[in-house]
Amino acid sequence: MKRKTILILTILFLFIVAVGITISELTKSRPTVKTYQISEENLTLTYSYTGDNNWEYTVTGETPTPCYNVSTEAIIMESYPEQVKIRVTIVKDTTVEICTTVIEKYNYTGTFKASSEAKVSLSVENLK
Repeated sequence: MKRKTILILTILFLFIVAVGITISELTKSRPTVKTYQISEENLTLTYSYTGDNNWEYTVTGETPTPCYNVSTEAIIMESYPEQVKIRVTIVKDTTVEICTTVIEKYNYTGTFKASSEAKVSLSVENLK
């Protein structure tokens, strides 16, 4: 009877250890994703580090009218840690003669490569 109890307890102990090791390895392999936000003027930059030197970002906001062209780019400056500037340029379209005053939503999603220690900033250039 004692041998049977010792054998069952040993198997149960080994099973618990195996489950613990498996759970520990699974939680190590998944990077923790933290999301950050910066707002400037009427635009918001949301960005997060996804692991392996990859970042994802989204710029959302509004333009005063549909007569504006908006472009977004990530500029990575060579330093350590990298300085990453998400530059949003808003330019009034001069080819349009009549423009309605309707607020238009802007949404842009992109990625860039930089180390996990990179410093990210938002720059909005409104060229009217």
